[in-house]
Amino acid sequence: MKKIKIVAMLMATMFVCLAATSISGAVDLNADVNVTINGFIGVISPVVDISTEEQKNQTIGFLVNVTEPPGDEKNNSYKVDDKLVINLDITDESEREVFILPRFVFYRVIVIRELSDAIALPKSFGSLFTRLLPIKAPFGQVGVVSTLGGSQKATNFSINLRYRITNETFYNGENLTMYITVMGFLPGNINGIHNGEIPIIDRGIVNLKVIYIDNGEE
Repeated sequence: MKKIKIVAMLMATMFVCLAATSISGAVDLNADVNVTINGFIGVISPVVDISTEEQKNQTIGFLVNVTEPPGDEKNNSYKVDDKLVINLDITDESEREVFILPRFVFYRVIVIRELSDAIALPKSFGSLFTRLLPIKAPFGQVGVVSTLGGSQKATNFSINLRYRITNETFYNGENLTMYITVMGFLPGNINGIHNGEIPIIDRGIVNLKVIYIDNGEE
């Protein structure tokens, strides 16, 4: 039975390598944040680009550190240790070489399990809230323009993945839902373009089929 599980995991790993691009120990999400820098003043308008079925429903692989104490395999512990990269596609319509002050995209990313799956996890993994939200990236910001102070615009931002899973989840994977919220800077319209106003807040939802990969066997 163990050999069958290993073969299945290797096949799944091969599939993920085709479906998701890994770079420097990190994996790219197949969904960009399109950022438009509007006008000379530099109003920042970010939009989460999740428009295709492949972007809305993704299969992705996360690396896991497996600790194997002597004895039964059921005593192993599994901790996800990876990084998820979300790329920025920046369109600068300001016609400025540099800005005096920086312009930012603010972001918040959370990932949620099904309630039944969270309840089924061991209580030693933390509170129900912790089990329900394995990934809770703090509010962050990323600069999207070059400034006179020498800062350069970013091409992406990344989310650290650090949470525990069970032996069963390691072999079978799990389904998670990711919520990405982004906000630009300077006044705009949170409900979209209206009477010439520019949207500054957007949100995207991605359904993730997560396959877990032993970090020591990558």
